[in-house]
Amino acid sequence: MGEMHVPEGMVKLAHALVEDAKLRNWFYALEKLPKRVRKESFAEMAVEMRAKEEDVDLTDAVLALARPKVYETVLAAVRERVNESREDLE
Repeated sequence: MGEMHVPEGMVKLAHALVEDAKLRNWFYALEKLPKRVRKESFAEMAVEMRAKEEDVDLTDAVLALARPKVYETVLAAVRERVNESREDLE
């Protein structure tokens, strides 16, 4: 199986989640929401971002997070990176 291409907007979003504890804690809290609510929230956020003509790549990344598998994959990747960063500090 070949490597999966990760869009630049998703890479930037994941990096921001790793670097910013407040943003990361918000993202982690979304895990407690029902999948349907989380999906609707991300989709609504993307619509608002498009209306404000915000960064297209970032908007696409937010919309992709509406898919539960994408959210769960990014969540796991962020947790892994945060744990690696903490281990490097020890």
